[in-house]
Amino acid sequence: MVQVNPLTREVLIKVVYYGPGLGGKTTSLQAIHNAAPVETRGEMVSLATPVDRTLYFDFLPLRLAPVRDHAVRLQVFTVPGQVYFNATRKLVLTGADGLVFVADSQRQRHDANIESLENLEANLIEQGRRLPDVRHVIQLNKRDLPNILPVEELSRTLNPHGAPSFPTCATRGEGVLDALDALVASLLDDLQSGDALVPGGRSSKPLAMGRADVGLEEQIGRASEQIWRTTVKAALETRESAAAAAAESVAPAVQAVAPSTEAPAPSIAPARVLSWAALFAEDRDEVRALEQDLALGKLTTAIGRADGIAQGLLARAAADAGLAPNPDLLVLALGLDGNRWLAFRRLVRRIRDGGPVAERDALSAFAIVIELRLRLDRVL
Repeated sequence: MVQVNPLTREVLIKVVYYGPGLGGKTTSLQAIHNAAPVETRGEMVSLATPVDRTLYFDFLPLRLAPVRDHAVRLQVFTVPGQVYFNATRKLVLTGADGLVFVADSQRQRHDANIESLENLEANLIEQGRRLPDVRHVIQLNKRDLPNILPVEELSRTLNPHGAPSFPTCATRGEGVLDALDALVASLLDDLQSGDALVPGGRSSKPLAMGRADVGLEEQIGRASEQIWRTTVKAALETRESAAAAAAESVAPAVQAVAPSTEAPAPSIAPARVLSWAALFAEDRDEVRALEQDLALGKLTTAIGRADGIAQGLLARAAADAGLAPNPDLLVLALGLDGNRWLAFRRLVRRIRDGGPVAERDALSAFAIVIELRLRLDRVL
């Protein structure tokens, strides 16, 4: 289901490229990345091995033209082609809004195509979904090579549901953008036919990549800052009240005070302090402690505590998914911006080395923890 954030007026679409190993998935993402304007694309993350060019996945965040005044953010992933990384395939496939199945047109690779398609359908069924119900397109790749199967034969065996099909040559970028544009256009049409977006006409702009608006991370950062300010204010009021009470207890009594005939002043209930701890289960106390560290200005302690919470969240999520503990992999699979995660890791190393920190650093660390919790709630 395409995610719509009404507060930031942002649409988030997750597209997963599926197919056999060495079929052209990574090359397709590279073609898209090269074609997108620099200001609209994020960094492409790719892990390669001698056996298969993508051991885990590639991740490519892009921005599209706005739709009904909503910024559109596109996250593109690929799964590993090798069958024995099926647990990672399942994780990357989770929450996919649309699929691009990249088939290898070479005759000798047709069995691998069929095996990969069957694996895709099996993994979707395990997640309670069916391929006919998921928007998808077919890329018939490597049409420039000799000894390839006819398009009709490939379509008959690999496209039983009549999805849009595109002959492509990923190495030259031919047809790759056409396939992605068709998929995204169908997803946006589905979205506009519902009630998720505010009334209004669709943007007349093509699916060219547009600049980013305020994202989820900034929204969380602002909310964290607001909660922090509330917490600081409450802490200062408590400190002032304690100081006043101490001063009053040591002041000598000058005269006896006659019983007052006035009605007692109504008691004032303490202001309710907002807390992100309600979002957490196992880490609720640690989150409260983190917020207290922020209120008292213990920035280094707060960042270290945020790192501990984040690592605990990722370790438990990996265990639940049956994966080896790999925080960086899981963070990217959840769709969290890779550059922000790397900046967070650099911040943690800096405080361990005794480096300087600022309020913004601590709030950014807290925002990472909150966003991880929210994304894990959506996926697991």
